[in-house]
Amino acid sequence: MGASAAQAEQRRTASSSDTWPTVLLLPALLLLRYAGEHSWAYWTGAVIGLFGLTGAAFEIKAAVRHLAKRRKPWVALWVLLVLMAASVHLVLRLAERW
Repeated sequence: MGASAAQAEQRRTASSSDTWPTVLLLPALLLLRYAGEHSWAYWTGAVIGLFGLTGAAFEIKAAVRHLAKRRKPWVALWVLLVLMAASVHLVLRLAERW
C-alpha cells in the first residue's frame, strides 16, 4: 500500500489548481483594502489570511519540488508567482495597518 502512495505522488504534476490558497487570500486582501480601517475587518482579514498563508506554504513547497523534479516547470513557476505575490501583498497590508 505504501508503494502505490509513492507512485501516486510521483505521478502528480504541477497544475493551476495548486493556486487554491488564493480562494482564501483574495477575500482577505479585498477586506483589508476596502474595509481595513475597521478593527473587525482587519482581524477577520488577518484570520482568513492566516489560513490562506498556511495553505500557500504547503503549495509553495510542492511547487518548488515540482521545479526541482522538472515536472511542468512553467506551471510550477506560475503557481510560485501567484502564491508568493498574494502572500507578500497580504503581509504588507497587515503590516501597514499594525
